[in-house]
Amino acid sequence: MANQIQRLFNHKEDYWRAFQTYKRNIRGVQRELNVKQVIETVLTNIQVVEFKVLSVGTGDGTVDEPLIDFLADKFRKVVYIAVDPVEDELQKFVAITANKKTQQQWKNVQFEFHTETIDSYIGRVNGGVNTFHLIHAVQCAYYFTDPIEVLLQLYQILTKDGILVNVLISSSDKIGELYLMMEKYCSHQNHWYLTSDYLERNVALRLPQVVQTTIIQPGVCNITECFDEESHEGNDLLDFMTQVHCFRKNVSKEISENVLSFLKNGITENSSGDCLISWDSKYLIMHK
Repeated sequence: MANQIQRLFNHKEDYWRAFQTYKRNIRGVQRELNVKQVIETVLTNIQVVEFKVLSVGTGDGTVDEPLIDFLADKFRKVVYIAVDPVEDELQKFVAITANKKTQQQWKNVQFEFHTETIDSYIGRVNGGVNTFHLIHAVQCAYYFTDPIEVLLQLYQILTKDGILVNVLISSSDKIGELYLMMEKYCSHQNHWYLTSDYLERNVALRLPQVVQTTIIQPGVCNITECFDEESHEGNDLLDFMTQVHCFRKNVSKEISENVLSFLKNGITENSSGDCLISWDSKYLIMHK
């Protein structure tokens, strides 16, 4: 008999290990560079002396680093506020900034680091005082208490001509389809299997006047190890794909078999015999 299904994110150490496993196995896409490139293309209309950024769910700062390189060259002064609830990951970002400063880089960037959830941060921020030219949240809206409400609150603290960039799984690829499948098994759980398409539809309903643009970022993931029950790498990746803690142990045999069958039917093999599955991201860009 299966144990109670628990969310992977609630087990922080296991979550970050699974996340690192995902990053090692993602193929054909450089997420860090693409985040910078996407944002660069939509900042052409903003000409200010001091450019203010809110980075949501920052993690270890590897997504932010090339973006900050670009912003530091473009603007005279940058205020960069990073919010993440995991202290250990945020400290890695702090270390990156210290190293850059030592190398005489980012001298015009002022940092603030907040170890808390974005819900907590917004609760303390007065929108009339703190306004941002850019807010970005990369693969983290799954963990907001109320994703739609948080996005709307973030939109309100954008300055005129500011942009809010949210990156999530696209429902049109195989991992997006897996999310829809898992949602049926965990229908009592809120927001575990959120997609950009869901956010786009609901933002349009709540704020029909907001201009939204979207960009699909293709990617594939090597999931070969997922089909080996004894593989720690495979089990970590399976946990991350399904967002279930100890997936093989805690779901029923029926769910496990259905998910693995779905994955097998969705893979392609490369010349090395690796099992690859599409894992696209979708950028949802909201313009103020």
